[in-house]
Amino acid sequence: MNPVFVISGLLFFSLAIQANESNIDSEILAKRGDGVVTQSMFTAHAERIPANARLSALRNRGRLQDVINTLLIRSQLAADARKAGYQNEQIIMDRMQLAADTELAAAWMVHYVEIQPEGDYEQLAFEYYQVHKDEMLTSEKIDVSHILISSKEKSQEEALELAMSLHQQLENNPEKFDDLVKQYSDDPSAASNAGRFYDVERGDMVEAFDKASFALQVNEISSPVKTEFGYHIIRLDAHKPARIVSFEEIKERLMEKQRKNHGDRIKQDYMAGLSSLEVEMSEDQLAELINRLFGEDYIDPYANGEDIQ
Repeated sequence: MNPVFVISGLLFFSLAIQANESNIDSEILAKRGDGVVTQSMFTAHAERIPANARLSALRNRGRLQDVINTLLIRSQLAADARKAGYQNEQIIMDRMQLAADTELAAAWMVHYVEIQPEGDYEQLAFEYYQVHKDEMLTSEKIDVSHILISSKEKSQEEALELAMSLHQQLENNPEKFDDLVKQYSDDPSAASNAGRFYDVERGDMVEAFDKASFALQVNEISSPVKTEFGYHIIRLDAHKPARIVSFEEIKERLMEKQRKNHGDRIKQDYMAGLSSLEVEMSEDQLAELINRLFGEDYIDPYANGEDIQ
């Protein structure tokens, strides 16, 4: 035999083994003890997460590590069970079959919905919008500015006296409002927002502040308003009345709603069709089940026509 062919054959065989081992190694994602998580196993787990939430659910390294650790623990436990031959017990084989059926049924339902014809979601969304247009209202909103004279480090009388003094100055010269915010306001956020709050809705602020703010006219300045924080002098900067949202503004959200409704209808119709089939189960079969679960001494609560208590 030509030694060259022998050496070449051995070299080829060695390279083939190395390539196979390399492929196996590249498929392994993580290993601990007898527990192994492969790339395909993790992918199968990730597929359970809705596609639109998958990235945010797994992009955090700590969360990703938690998932891998959970899968490793399961794999380690399963490996120990196989070593003990536990998987060969009939009840365990039946439970594994139930688990497999559950996974298959869930995956099939998702697939079944995906392969059905798509609806005209934009048209469905528009029809929904037309019927429910009166419900498509924005909230009434206002922009306000305020000067807070806190009663935390002042007495109520001192805080009110200063607030009344500032209000008098503003009656004489409303243009001083922003300067007085910088000079006197005790609101910690005033340094960053100049005392201004935008797109305030009813209920966003404490009750007294909220009631006084929405009662003002644009550019009107309130008398001092007492709250748990002290006294506020409030100016209404803008009023944005409730309005009907245009279809274009809400189209994407309504289309997504119709897409979900379409999928739900497909699921419901499919399940209704399956549930409409006749159940084949005899009294003898039911009796055998009860005997297996509860034993021969089980007393049927319906035997004498009595209801279960």
